[in-house]
Amino acid sequence: MPHGAYRVDRSYQWNYAHAPSLPRVRRLPSGAGGRLFGHMLNSSLGIAAGPLLNSKWVEGYARLGFDVLTYATVRSAFRPAHALPNIRHVENREQAAVIARRPAGNGDTTIAVSLGEPSMEPDVWRKDVRRARERIGPGQILIVSVIGTPAPDGDAETLIADFARCAAWAAESGADAVEVHLATQDPFVEQAQMIYENVPLAARILHRVRTTIGVPVLAKLGAFRTPRLLHDTATRLAPWTNGFVLVHSISRRVLDDKGTPAFEGTGRERADVVGAQTFTVASRQVEEMLAWRKAGAWDRAILAVGGICTVERAQDVLREGADAALVATAALFDPLFAARFRQTRPAEVA
Repeated sequence: MPHGAYRVDRSYQWNYAHAPSLPRVRRLPSGAGGRLFGHMLNSSLGIAAGPLLNSKWVEGYARLGFDVLTYATVRSAFRPAHALPNIRHVENREQAAVIARRPAGNGDTTIAVSLGEPSMEPDVWRKDVRRARERIGPGQILIVSVIGTPAPDGDAETLIADFARCAAWAAESGADAVEVHLATQDPFVEQAQMIYENVPLAARILHRVRTTIGVPVLAKLGAFRTPRLLHDTATRLAPWTNGFVLVHSISRRVLDDKGTPAFEGTGRERADVVGAQTFTVASRQVEEMLAWRKAGAWDRAILAVGGICTVERAQDVLREGADAALVATAALFDPLFAARFRQTRPAEVA
């Protein structure tokens, strides 16, 4: 099985400690330029939260021409990753994602991720974010993704304060912008839903973060069931955010060829499916968000994520009006993606 930059046969901690040996580019093509939150960029291509585990990962991919770099999601306390396996190659079918007999290639890689949203201790990641900020170059920006950690017997106010605490630490450590990861389980409801689907709670979190830190705030969202829900949620959240990042992933049951869960352990029946086969769903949601912005619903940055596994797809979402195209799976399995993106100007893509 091809490993890509992240060794799927090794633990999260091992991958954290062993940054990949990435290819070198002798002469990186100049980017087409871009702009985000007042920062001039070499290009509008970047990496979503996930692949960039620490400053060494950030530095390696920055040198390859990815210009919007998102430091993997961090917490206010250490949390270990789930046991192996954490990543499986899958086929995204109608009812569930099924383990693929052989990994797809040619820009069609789709994987299921079951890591458990791990994080190093704050003392570790705060120092490391500073290193990451120092190691990126001109025309590049660093976004830090943060998530709140529910406390045992804690209430909503406790969780909101924890989100704000992490955001403040990230901003103090040098983040150019902070991504608030709302595409995570809402701990206060019996029926499973994500925090961004609990609009009052999501709005309170963003309000607290926005009034706590002085750098731009991004709301990271998942998939919506209807365009109306997307519009109503974005409209409610827009006053407290500078932009939206979507789509985080598609939550699916992941099964092996016998119909049993592919990831063992409590709470791992479902996993985040990402990669090429999510593009149809993700791009439709981005298009809806862009359409509402064009209609004047609100003026916020839109960073497109989800299944952008070819240069053509990246150019397409930017041509539609997205402020940045962020890849994740493509960066892991195709580190030279940014170099090819820079070689292809938007006008050259039919």
